[in-house]
Amino acid sequence: MIKSIMYRIRKSGKVFVLGIAGDSGSGKTTLSSGIKRILGEEMVCSFSMDDYHTLNRRQRKELEITPLHPLATDLNLLAEHLEALRRGETVDKPVYDHSVGTSSGTVPFGPAPVIIVEGLHPFFTEQLRSLIDLKIFVDPSRSVKRLWKVRRDVGDRGYRPEQVMAEILQREPDYKLYVDIQKIYAEIVVKIRDTRFHPSLLDAGPKPDWYSVRLIQQMLDQPVSKVDLAIDLSKIMRSSEHDFSIEFQRDDYYGKKVGIMTVDGEIHQSMIADLEKKLGDSLGTNAVISDRREQYVNAIGLAQLILTWSCIEKLERLLGKGRTKS
Repeated sequence: MIKSIMYRIRKSGKVFVLGIAGDSGSGKTTLSSGIKRILGEEMVCSFSMDDYHTLNRRQRKELEITPLHPLATDLNLLAEHLEALRRGETVDKPVYDHSVGTSSGTVPFGPAPVIIVEGLHPFFTEQLRSLIDLKIFVDPSRSVKRLWKVRRDVGDRGYRPEQVMAEILQREPDYKLYVDIQKIYAEIVVKIRDTRFHPSLLDAGPKPDWYSVRLIQQMLDQPVSKVDLAIDLSKIMRSSEHDFSIEFQRDDYYGKKVGIMTVDGEIHQSMIADLEKKLGDSLGTNAVISDRREQYVNAIGLAQLILTWSCIEKLERLLGKGRTKS
């Protein structure tokens, strides 16, 4: 009987680290949560680099420094903790309280077979990059990122909309200088844009949660498992079906040969059944999409599945050959 990948990871005693980089409010946590759900809550623990802020909100204001500046984060402590977690040790992780803008002590954290670290600077230093087995960069458009950040900071963190917009404008130079540059180290870049599809003026109800997601993935030297995206042409031709598109192309991206898959709109479940089954077979469980709506999956939900499949492929290679630096 063939053992599942997560069973073999657990038996190996190894700890694997996935890194998700991107701007504040860019959807890193949404992506991380989706991957965690599919891999299995009991197999994964995740944390945010916000907990490693070295300056509180008042100090940053006095020094005229934003949280996106590397000096505002203890990258050395983060590297020490990742090294310990990879050895299977528990660490005393700091906790940053966004409601008051300062650290609030430490908590025991980890370990788990798979660690997900998300934040502004997980790929900023060579040491950090060497400790992360798979690097993903989330890169939404300015309009999408602003919408998500306002929604999160107003709804979850108690800010006023005008405060959030002022902070966004203040942070943009540092984002370009210190965060955006890290995408050159990523094996997968996730670009999220507004959908090119627009609901009919006759449609009632809330606006669909549609996006265009472009997955830019470094081409692999090793063969990968075959997964089919089955397309039922009869469903496409029916007027009641939702708008969607899937495109694929090869290109160069920051000196790397990449494959680019672009998904837009909402995808019928029948089109991703094989991918879900393949993931389920590999994991020894049933893959679950976090943002499923009735019989349709939006582009972000499909991206979570494809990214998790890429994670599984990378973990398979690392288990078979031992870790190598990316």
